Amino acid sequence: MDSTEIIRKEDFDVCVTRKRVRRVNLKVRAGDAAVCVSAPMGYPTSGIEAFVNEKYDWIVRNRRRVLEAAKEEARRWDEGGTVSLLGEDLTIRYQEDAQTKRAQHVERQGQSLVVHLADFLASEDRPTEAKRLVEAWLSASLGGLLPSLFERFQRETAISCAGWRVRRMKTRWGSCNTRTRVITINAQLIEYPPECLESVIVHELCHLLEPSHNARFHQLLDAYYPRNREARRILNKIPPRR
Repeated sequence: MDSTEIIRKEDFDVCVTRKRVRRVNLKVRAGDAAVCVSAPMGYPTSGIEAFVNEKYDWIVRNRRRVLEAAKEEARRWDEGGTVSLLGEDLTIRYQEDAQTKRAQHVERQGQSLVVHLADFLASEDRPTEAKRLVEAWLSASLGGLLPSLFERFQRETAISCAGWRVRRMKTRWGSCNTRTRVITINAQLIEYPPECLESVIVHELCHLLEPSHNARFHQLLDAYYPRNREARRILNKIPPRR
């Protein structure tokens, strides 16, 4: 059974988990910059402390980077921040409503996304709640586009999938299960220009004919969606947010 302990340092705490691993591993967790160590069962605490001390400067640098990224992410969802809908920037505006949390919602008004928040919500909690509401609204917007897009590209390519789903992915824009023929689309694609979403759909459809990224695959993709290289440059420039 795994065991956990906390080692307290001057600038941060270290959460140590002993488990069935071969060596000591260290990471600074995204989001809250927590310092996490996994170590083999029975590994002495003194050895872990020495390992952490050796990596101290690296930990400090990476905690600073993660915390700055978290602040930047929070600012993105604060009032006056911007989000993109198919490459078009929209400004976030808050509106406090005397209503229950269940009634909170998002609506577009021109070039603004108005986030209706319950008036009892604490100010420090508003960006987090705005993020949840806006991301749900964006995912719903993407879900509304996909039926017609899949119908179009299945018709144009003569490749049929068994279905599709939307979810947030940290490192991939799409995936294709060649056994079930179900395609997964990264929810963040709704924020990019339309050709990015279209290229990913065709990309995954092509995998139903050619699972690997070999020459045949790229020939198929170029034939079915000639703008794929332009779209890929955009996607490579701004990768998915973690």
